[in-house]
Amino acid sequence: MSAHRPICSFEDCDRQRYARDLCERHYRRLMRTGSPKGRLKGPPICSVEGCDRGVDARGLCHGHYLRLARTGDVKAAVPLGPRTRGSCDVSGCDRPHHARGYCLAHYRRLLVYGSVRADEPIREVSGDGYIRHGYRYVPIPLRDRHLTDGRTPWLEHRYVMAKELGRPLFDGEVVHHVSGDRLDNRIENLELWNTTQPKGQRVVNKVEYAVEILEKYAPERLTKPALRGRHPSGESA
Repeated sequence: MSAHRPICSFEDCDRQRYARDLCERHYRRLMRTGSPKGRLKGPPICSVEGCDRGVDARGLCHGHYLRLARTGDVKAAVPLGPRTRGSCDVSGCDRPHHARGYCLAHYRRLLVYGSVRADEPIREVSGDGYIRHGYRYVPIPLRDRHLTDGRTPWLEHRYVMAKELGRPLFDGEVVHHVSGDRLDNRIENLELWNTTQPKGQRVVNKVEYAVEILEKYAPERLTKPALRGRHPSGESA
């Protein structure tokens, strides 16, 4: 080998350098075991002191390698738990890990709210369904599809409100989550809002709109004596 060509920096090795001042053989050993010497007996184990798990990448076991990739630190002083697929990092949650150390429910909270809201319990959902854009969709049984114009699956919060009212929701009606939690679809957490408004600001337009609203939401109010024969100005007709 020519004296002008760089050689491996490992002792007594005269092979050509490949990477990190090492030849390809010693470099591969370094990547596999954490040391260019490699290991003479048995499979390579994690380079973290006190860890006897097999090497997965960069001289680390799978658990320590994931810590390094996620946090930039293997946290050698923190023991690895007896995890299989892994469980949620939120204290008290034993659901399986999905992403970023969290179960699917807490991970979706993180995406929607920027926080996992660890102090709020996760509500169990019965039956099939899925979450899209932070809202839960659920299958609608055949007997209730008149409430959703035949649509299934449908938004759970609108379905719950329609069942409470006993009718489909009108155009312009929206269902508001009082707590801001779009997955809390208990009727106690829902309010019916109406986003329509009169076309003009003339008194006659507003009166017509007031009558329309009462006919839709409180027709009994139109039968009260105080409203009969009443002029918009407040004087009796």
